[in-house]
Amino acid sequence: MVIRRSHLIFCNSVIAILAALFLSSAAMARENLLSEPDQQAVQQVIVGQISAFKTDDYSAAYSFAAPNVRQVFPSVQVFIDMVRSQYMPLYRPASYLFGRNTQSEGRVYQELIVTDLNRQLWQVIYTLRQQDDKTWKVTNVVMYPYDGVSA
Repeated sequence: MVIRRSHLIFCNSVIAILAALFLSSAAMARENLLSEPDQQAVQQVIVGQISAFKTDDYSAAYSFAAPNVRQVFPSVQVFIDMVRSQYMPLYRPASYLFGRNTQSEGRVYQELIVTDLNRQLWQVIYTLRQQDDKTWKVTNVVMYPYDGVSA
């Protein structure tokens, strides 16, 4: 078997490019990681809001909403009615645990795995943004059902 020098140079170039891509994507992944204090602050906002839902402290739950959410849901009652109708697993979770998080363009995306009262599993992605006063507020929440139930 004869390996031409041009093939060897080509293979080495491809390996170098792949290594550079891998290293740059690893560096980008590190840049998107949340600092420990920010991660704790973000998770405290989510815990605070879910706790407020559980105890029917609607004003406290609404206080975690960012201005864009308050614009769409301009009163506590309108906000809570929406949460009850569209996010019951968050309104009355049986349990939840935090998953992955990342940040991009000033937003933090925090995953939760929620078990509802019927043992159905849900993947919830909270989006939060740090406000001018350095507090974190919820800008969006999306929820997807998982197949199956919890044990």
